[in-house]
Amino acid sequence: MTEITAQNIEDWVETSMHYGMTGEQIKNFVINSHVTDFRQLRQALIEIESRNHERKKVKLDRKRKTVKIRQLEEKLETEDDPFERELIELDIAEYKLDLGKFDVSIRQYDHELEPFMNYVRKHYKSIEEMGEAADYTEEEERKYWIARMGKQAAIDIYANGRIGIGNMDSIAMMREEDQIYAVSIAMQYSGMLNAGIAKVQNSMKPQIDKMLTDGEPPRFPTFDNIEDNLNLELFNQLTAEHSNEQKSLQSTDKSEAE
Repeated sequence: MTEITAQNIEDWVETSMHYGMTGEQIKNFVINSHVTDFRQLRQALIEIESRNHERKKVKLDRKRKTVKIRQLEEKLETEDDPFERELIELDIAEYKLDLGKFDVSIRQYDHELEPFMNYVRKHYKSIEEMGEAADYTEEEERKYWIARMGKQAAIDIYANGRIGIGNMDSIAMMREEDQIYAVSIAMQYSGMLNAGIAKVQNSMKPQIDKMLTDGEPPRFPTFDNIEDNLNLELFNQLTAEHSNEQKSLQSTDKSEAE
């Protein structure tokens, strides 16, 4: 096992790290930021084109630096001036450092490209089918903006109780029929979102009541260890306390009945 030292951490970051956007991040917040299949595909293809172009440029830059290193190494063999030799050695060291950064960038682009490629492969069986689906049509664009404005208006309604000025102004620019569709989607989504959140809140009522009436000083939740079971630690603690109290009450009732 390699010891955790500052130098080893720096070496690993320079040579091995390739962290960019994760698959979940890309799926949820890049592709799914669009509300129709047509626009999701278009976004995936745009992201693929952009990253593929940048990856190719990085590969060319890497080859260019590799040639430059060989050129400098040959020059170093015939250079007699000590100061000039030192400068050449520094340039070689800098270019080799750049090669490591290029390798990290290439791995990052490869890592980020894969989720977009997977999305396309999952939904389309051929390049022809993909190309046809990505073609612009007025009807697909119309449906996208109805759905998009409906979603944005729904978030306004949930957060503020009404559609915000900006979104309402945009909706008002659409055809009357499309305005009705957009507002209908907004009411559907906000209403069902409210109902779903209300159900979640009701399911937590025992824990909230426990926190309000336990006589303890105020406690605030944190996100420490949230990845363990996707519950806040304070919520788990209150759940356990409530469960123990219920068991104690059931035991007391049973004893009194006997």
